[in-house]
Amino acid sequence: MNSDWITWIDSSNEYRARSSSVQRELAQNAGFRLVRVFGTSSKLSLPPCTSWNETAKTGTWDWVHVDSLTQMIFEIGAEPLFCLGLLAQNMSQVIPEGMAINSGTSLPYADSWAAYCREWVKHFKEIGLPVRFYETINEPWMYFYPPAGIDSRKLDYFKDVFNAAARAMRQENPNVFLGFDGSNRRGVLDYWLENGGEALDFISFHKYDSGTVEQYSSEELLSRAETYQLTNSSYFYGIQDAREKYYDARGKWIPVFNSESNLDSASEAGTDPRIQQMVGAVWLALVLKTGILNGLDYSVYFNFGAYAHVERSSQASRGVGFGMINLDDNQPWYPYYVQEMIGSNLAVGDQIVESTSSSPDFRSVAWVHNGKLNTLVICKNDIADAFSLKLYGLQGTLNYSKIDNSITWDNESRTMQNGTMDSTGSLTMKGYTVALFQSLMPAMPLEEGFESSGFSKWTGTLIASGETATVSAAKPCGDSYSVKFTTKRARENGVTVRAKC
Repeated sequence: MNSDWITWIDSSNEYRARSSSVQRELAQNAGFRLVRVFGTSSKLSLPPCTSWNETAKTGTWDWVHVDSLTQMIFEIGAEPLFCLGLLAQNMSQVIPEGMAINSGTSLPYADSWAAYCREWVKHFKEIGLPVRFYETINEPWMYFYPPAGIDSRKLDYFKDVFNAAARAMRQENPNVFLGFDGSNRRGVLDYWLENGGEALDFISFHKYDSGTVEQYSSEELLSRAETYQLTNSSYFYGIQDAREKYYDARGKWIPVFNSESNLDSASEAGTDPRIQQMVGAVWLALVLKTGILNGLDYSVYFNFGAYAHVERSSQASRGVGFGMINLDDNQPWYPYYVQEMIGSNLAVGDQIVESTSSSPDFRSVAWVHNGKLNTLVICKNDIADAFSLKLYGLQGTLNYSKIDNSITWDNESRTMQNGTMDSTGSLTMKGYTVALFQSLMPAMPLEEGFESSGFSKWTGTLIASGETATVSAAKPCGDSYSVKFTTKRARENGVTVRAKC
């Protein structure tokens, strides 16, 4: 994955989160890099447009709360992703008071919506906040992609509204990143590219692996964690293929976001209680692991916090909401620790290292970050008895952090278990497990003859006809082991090619 990790902070908790230094510290420690915020709904206590004049295409704005929240998001090292409109459960639009709906399309009028969206970009440009990411309408696929299949007429209506907003926003600031979720659906992306959809700056989707409480067994959920919408299916382009599809049509590589995600999307019957349990943590680890290996740029967890002490809605009637942390006491649930393991130890440009497992019950991914080899190990089988895990190919002392069923999810003492072990030893675990092992990168001395003046000691090389080449051992990148090489043609043009080993 070529980006740091991100989360979605439920803006209905905005005032509590803004006043809680503990929650801000938790968010910062977990390495969140993007916070997704709805910018329109009155339920969020922060919509800046208090009223809209449809005739003048202007609004009355109060940016105090949005500006404060945006500043805090940047302060924890993240960026905001503003979703400017949304569809309510009854398919009605949640838009600024006074904005009209086109009776022929059931969407806002394109010129009015464009003026509204442009005002967001203009405001942040004027006050000097580098807000980049916007979605115009949340889950528009519910409008144009009913169960019977794509309604191309409605998709065309949506395209007109998106196109108008995109042009207006880019006129204000050409550096914004615009997209809409559900654009990974085969019929949607194909239609968009073939029928004049404005440029997308990212493809995004919402990944919920169960739509009804306990719709799937835990084993089925963990299988879907590694496949559903991340890899190709008859309905969705996988991460890599969506990006390739867009490149083939438009000649540009764009990122792919999982812009809203959780184990379960149920609301009528309440949230699935497995969200906060170890199976929920393993589910998240498998999603992130698969994202890393398939080139996902961002993965968003819905959401940062939820209350456990009171059943505030049907969403809390079974589980304790969608949160990573318990807002009653700021105690993290187990999925938070998965986020912390990865988010605080993975950065843009980190090198992925091949890793394998000898058992189908385990998954792994390894990468190099700040001179350390990080190896994430996931046990996706709720093994009843304690077991020992042994790692091969590592050297020296290993630092580890792990969560497993040795401390149950509802135990108030649940926390990340940290320690050290010798690389030749083993670590005892129980049931579902997520563990991160860290070690210094082992020294890799150059082979004898590597510093020869030519390529005679090297294999798999080819020097083009009419070209000469020289090789020298050097440390041009400031690394312990790296090489510098140049060719005659490159020297004539003042070019030296440098590579790390």
